[in-house]
Amino acid sequence: MMTALTIERRKSKKAWILLLVAVALVGLNAANGINNYLSNVDTFAAQNVTWQAVWGQAALLWGALFFPFLITMRAASLTRMEHEQGNWRRMASYGAAVSKTYRGKLGLMCGFVLFCEAVFLAVVLASCLILGFSLTPGDIGTMFGWTLLGALGGVTIAAIQLLVGIIVRSFASTIVIGLGASILSLAITVVAPALGAIYPYALVVTGLQARTLTSPNIVELAMFLVWNAVLIFVAVIVGRLVLRKKEY
Repeated sequence: MMTALTIERRKSKKAWILLLVAVALVGLNAANGINNYLSNVDTFAAQNVTWQAVWGQAALLWGALFFPFLITMRAASLTRMEHEQGNWRRMASYGAAVSKTYRGKLGLMCGFVLFCEAVFLAVVLASCLILGFSLTPGDIGTMFGWTLLGALGGVTIAAIQLLVGIIVRSFASTIVIGLGASILSLAITVVAPALGAIYPYALVVTGLQARTLTSPNIVELAMFLVWNAVLIFVAVIVGRLVLRKKEY
């Protein structure tokens, strides 16, 4: 697996640009959260709400729109190079398309998701310190748990977008599909948040608890974990089958 990751990392030229974009977008959303808190500080103080106000505002657009689209961009870039250079056919001829290339790309996508969510957590924590909030170990633990749930939703999107990138040859079409799915995620989050628990591209914002700002109960947590596991499993299995059966 490490060899596959190393190979894919070397093939990913200028991947750092997307990482910088992710950091910038996280900063932008955190600034929005700070501004929201400061604009309504009296109301939040009366309700004894502190870091939740920053978290909710920062996580909303990040989880519903920006992060899913960043995942789309990363997945599309990883699959485009194979389509353009005819690498799928060459690697499939000796079984590498599944055994090495696919696993490497999936691992790289998981690393990208974890990096982005770690940056989100760090920036929100820094924002809370700037605002002078007194964060208890329980508060930090809650943030960490929600971040992990958001990351799981991101891995689900990553697996689905890799599948889209494998099936769809056109880079532009892959991006359009991911963008449309991300915009729909935002619409669902705003208009019908209950559907966010099942719509794949809204699972990040659901995991981050951007709308509820409360930890899920045992049943909700179990359903979230199982649904993500099912989606990831199906996307990975179908992706491997497509790579084995597809005629390039």
